[in-house]
Amino acid sequence: MTSYNKEDVPRSRAATKFVQVAGVFACVLALHGCAALSKSAKPTAEAWPEEVFLRVAENYRNIKSFRGAGRLIIDTPEMQTQAPATILVRKPDSMFIKLEAVFGIDVGFFFADGRNFETYSPLENTYFYGEISQMQALLLFQMDVTYDELMSGAMGTVLPPFDTTFAMTLEDDAYRFDGRREQWQISYWVDPKRGAVTKAEQRDATGTLYARQTFRSFRSVKGVWLPRLIQIDKPQARERLTIFYESMNLNTAIDGKEFSMRVPASAKRINLAEPPNHGDAVTPDKQGSKP
Repeated sequence: MTSYNKEDVPRSRAATKFVQVAGVFACVLALHGCAALSKSAKPTAEAWPEEVFLRVAENYRNIKSFRGAGRLIIDTPEMQTQAPATILVRKPDSMFIKLEAVFGIDVGFFFADGRNFETYSPLENTYFYGEISQMQALLLFQMDVTYDELMSGAMGTVLPPFDTTFAMTLEDDAYRFDGRREQWQISYWVDPKRGAVTKAEQRDATGTLYARQTFRSFRSVKGVWLPRLIQIDKPQARERLTIFYESMNLNTAIDGKEFSMRVPASAKRINLAEPPNHGDAVTPDKQGSKP
C-alpha cells in the first residue's frame, strides 16, 4: 500500500462518478429484508410467512465468503458506462468492489468493513473515507440501509422481511410479501423452489414506483442459489444499474491483501467526518483500504 500525508482539501460538492457507481450497486440493493419451507416448486396457501423466511435464510446460512467477477453497467442521463468488476465479501463485515478499465487498468475501488468506508476514483484522483453513516451523502440512490443489507445486496442474497406487519400472499408461482417501511410501500417476491428473492419494489405513498430490484439467471454454487444477473431500476430518474456475474464462488480463502488498493500520493483525500471546507489533520503513513 502507498503511504501518504493527508493534505487540506475542500469537500467536493458532488460525489465522484465511481462513488455514485458504488453507491448504486452497494446501496439500492437495499430494498430491505429477511426470507423460507419445503422445497416445493409451487407456492401453497398453507405456508406460513415464517416458513418462507426460514427457507430463504437456510439457503444463505452457510455463506462465509463470496467472490464474484463480471461486468457492471451503469445507465443514467448523465453517464452510460460499463467496466469489469470484482466483488469480494468476507463475513462478518468486509466488502470490496474493484472496477477496471481496458487492459486491466484499475479504475477505482470501494471498501467497507461495517464501521468505516473508503473509495477512490482515478478519474478525479480523489479518495473519500469516513464512517459508514457518512457514506449516504455520496450515494446516487438515496436510501437508508443497514450494512448487512448492503452486503447481501452485493451478493444477491436479499432476505424478505421477517416482520408481522408484512402480509404474505400467493402471486403466480411466487410468495409475495407486502408491507411498509416508514413512508415506503415495500414488496418482495420469493421463488419457493430455490428459496430466493427474485424481485423487490419500493413505492411511495401514491403507489408510484421509486425503485425495483430484480434477480435472475440463478445458479447453484456449492448448494446455494445465487443470481448471476442483478438489476436495479429507478424509473422516474431513468437510472439503471446492472451487474452480470461471469463467475461466482463461495467459502474460499480470501487473503486480506485482496482488500487493498493503491492510493496515489497526489490524490485528494477527503474525510467526510470533517466539516465542509475543513482540511484533515496531518496523519503520516495512513494506508488505503484494509481488511
